[in-house]
Amino acid sequence: MDAVHELQMKINDYERKRMHYERKISRLEDDLFQRNQEIIRAKLTILQALPELNTPEKGPLVDIVRVPGYLNPKMFEAACLNNPSDGREKETMRKDRAILDAETLCNEWRSKTSNGVWELYIEGPEEGEEEDDWVQVEAQDLLDLKEKYGDELYKAIKIAWTESQESTRTGVHLKPWDYDAGRENINRATCSTSRADPVPRYENQ
Repeated sequence: MDAVHELQMKINDYERKRMHYERKISRLEDDLFQRNQEIIRAKLTILQALPELNTPEKGPLVDIVRVPGYLNPKMFEAACLNNPSDGREKETMRKDRAILDAETLCNEWRSKTSNGVWELYIEGPEEGEEEDDWVQVEAQDLLDLKEKYGDELYKAIKIAWTESQESTRTGVHLKPWDYDAGRENINRATCSTSRADPVPRYENQ
């Protein structure tokens, strides 16, 4: 019994350490994301104060080269194609279904990250702590997406949400820009993966 008890104590000790380091890693990742948020906030604040840095010919001089809040539909397509199937579908059918799923998923998350209603964080208990300890935790639908489709899409959505929030705060909005014609692109892009998104430029409104 002593050997069994000792083994159980070692297992419990290992689990406590594992949970400790998992929480520590999670907090470090959160710190990194917070720093990225600060960088995004600073860049959009600069464009708000100095719109002359926002040159459509060369792109923004503050190194913002994408639409604030933009989510690339190709990223969703890749994530859906990489999502394992049950093996009963033919490859062509699986690809067709993945493309349709990607378009639906992209539209859903573009809406969530830009509608001003969906929140990245909610209040919730911290796993492994006391019941009265409440912290900000990420929205469950985003965590579900991370589990199913992986880190790349999960991180892109977090960045898109932050950019949308800061774009709203600063008033730095964006209109698609047709570089060849030297004017605003009047053909608005959809989330469909069958069409190319227009090259963007930023505008202060």
